[in-house]
Amino acid sequence: MAADPSPLDIHSSGSFARIFDRSHLWVASETGVADATRLVAAAASARHGPIAEVIGIAEGGRTPAAAIAAHLDVPVRIVQARHNPTPAPYTQATGRVSCDVDGIPAGGLRGPVLLVDDICGTGATLAAVAGALATPGLRLISCVLCLNAGALMTPDLWVWEVRDWVVFPWEAVPNTPLARVDLPIPTEVHLR
Repeated sequence: MAADPSPLDIHSSGSFARIFDRSHLWVASETGVADATRLVAAAASARHGPIAEVIGIAEGGRTPAAAIAAHLDVPVRIVQARHNPTPAPYTQATGRVSCDVDGIPAGGLRGPVLLVDDICGTGATLAAVAGALATPGLRLISCVLCLNAGALMTPDLWVWEVRDWVVFPWEAVPNTPLARVDLPIPTEVHLR
């Protein structure tokens, strides 16, 4: 008998290297994020049917999850996960993720559930949270605003593919000599 598939499909090369061209900082504008969350909500519904609820991965997934849930008119919950050892730009991933889903009772989710984060750098955070939430029959749909080109997994939905550090409206812009370039206003959502 074949083993059950993992909650999210992770293809690992054993390396957790995000790709950073170090040519500039991408800056996600409030308008761009608002448009992205509206597009994601519409694409998630169209592709996966009615979404039962949204779970945001804090800290970065908190704001987009709340916006997507509002567009879908469904409840939002927040779980804690940490992958980066520091918020400093160009921090490479460790592959170690701490995850706290204590606020979600075992078996308390009814799907499909949209799992939201701001960025998928390697996929380790999405995989860790999905694994912690996994229950038989629960359908988790992964969604991020940005997908780093070096990610080891492809989420179900994403808006921008990036090859450099991204600063979101809820974050402080780091002190760096690199130019700041706005992410383009999105017009579509990428689907796996």
